[in-house]
Amino acid sequence: METPLRQTEAADRFNPIEAKMKYIKKDLWAKHFQSWHITDCAVREKSVVYFCLRKKTSPEEASLIFDHDIRSKLFVLSLSSPTGDRFGATTLEGYNKPRVGVSRKPLPQGLLVSRNNDGQVNIMGGGVDTADEFIAPGKVPMTARVKCINDYAYSVGGGRAIYKREDIGKWIKIDAGFPAVEADTAQGFNDMDAFSETDMYAVGGHGDVWHFDGKLWTQQGFPSNVQLATVTCAGDGQVYISGEGGSLWRGKLSTWELIYQGASSILWNDVLWFDGKLWLASDYQARTWDGKQLQPITHNGQQIPIYGHMDAHDGLLVIASPEVVKAYDGKEWRTLVASYLD
Repeated sequence: METPLRQTEAADRFNPIEAKMKYIKKDLWAKHFQSWHITDCAVREKSVVYFCLRKKTSPEEASLIFDHDIRSKLFVLSLSSPTGDRFGATTLEGYNKPRVGVSRKPLPQGLLVSRNNDGQVNIMGGGVDTADEFIAPGKVPMTARVKCINDYAYSVGGGRAIYKREDIGKWIKIDAGFPAVEADTAQGFNDMDAFSETDMYAVGGHGDVWHFDGKLWTQQGFPSNVQLATVTCAGDGQVYISGEGGSLWRGKLSTWELIYQGASSILWNDVLWFDGKLWLASDYQARTWDGKQLQPITHNGQQIPIYGHMDAHDGLLVIASPEVVKAYDGKEWRTLVASYLD
């Protein structure tokens, strides 16, 4: 285990680096990335980005082990250094299908959450040494995503399980209004988002859409029973929901219109609002929505070759594929992580 970063410099020291250059140093890449896949990312602030890494395994080896047998790593990278050598890393055992997220309250920290019976959480940052937390011991929170809303971290899980991290080690279930029935495959959640703490949406399952007014969750009508993947409370005041085939709906509450009919075999991993438009990323592509159709991501007439998982905050968008990470500040792209074997 390496000592996590204690405190980063102010975000105004963020300086774009030409996209073709590799920000992270070669020795750091060889030690922490060469034998690992990047599976998730989260932006705490413009100068601090967290990654979830999983140890590379051969197909033969993967067929003989469980997911929790694969080693995981929580990695934090400071973008305030001109040489890409300020970081922290913790290697973990027994984390099943982990997802990475951040909290900004009560402390600025990175969180790696395991999808196990207890919802085990490894914590990094905030200037303190924090023991592992457990979202809901023995209650199987089934974390599918970690979202930061109004600076607090939320665990979003299957069976309509949503927990808010109100304080260090204190996760509170937010379930007022959900029926007390046994969870099934038709129930969410895969994602949640919010305009405020009194105007939240959660989606998942098969057409399972809910709205939270700060007191109660209420189920909303939705024009399809397809599998839903993401929900985005966008800067244009609209709510966007993506689902089966990569399709896209727009609306609010129980009023939705299909604006894009997808034909993909996989779902979008992440859909978010950044730089005045909607961004979408899956396991094989990243796109923006221009109001009429999906467009490749380009910069100065050249397409940006990236896909995977993404996050955005504080004027920084980060997209992470298994081997490459790129960042965009609204003006310039730069490569944070890439192979040195090319």
